[in-house]
Amino acid sequence: MNVVQPFIHGAKYWTPKRILDSGESSGRPSGQLPGSHVLDLSDLKKALTLCDSCLPKFDSKTAGYVTKKNLPLVQGRCDGCQEMTARGHLLVNKEFADLM
Repeated sequence: MNVVQPFIHGAKYWTPKRILDSGESSGRPSGQLPGSHVLDLSDLKKALTLCDSCLPKFDSKTAGYVTKKNLPLVQGRCDGCQEMTARGHLLVNKEFADLM
C-alpha cells in the first residue's frame, strides 16, 4: 500500500515574491464565460473588482454583495472582462463588509 506523504516547503522556499504570488488570482480560465467566472467567485465569497461596464451586469443585491464606502474605486483587473481598469469598483460580501 502506497501512502502519499504531504510535502512541506521549508522556510527558504517562501520568499516574499512567492508569498505575494500565492495570493494572486490566476484569472478566468480560457473557455469560461465572464458571467459564470464572476458567479463562481461570488459563490466562494471572494472580493470582486468590476469595471464600469461590467458593474451593471452583476446583480449585487441578489448575490449579497455591497460596495465598500471607504474604498469606492480601486485599480486592477476587472474580474468580468479581464481588462485593466483605473476606476474599478470593489464589491465585498455582506458578511465580510464590516471586517474590512
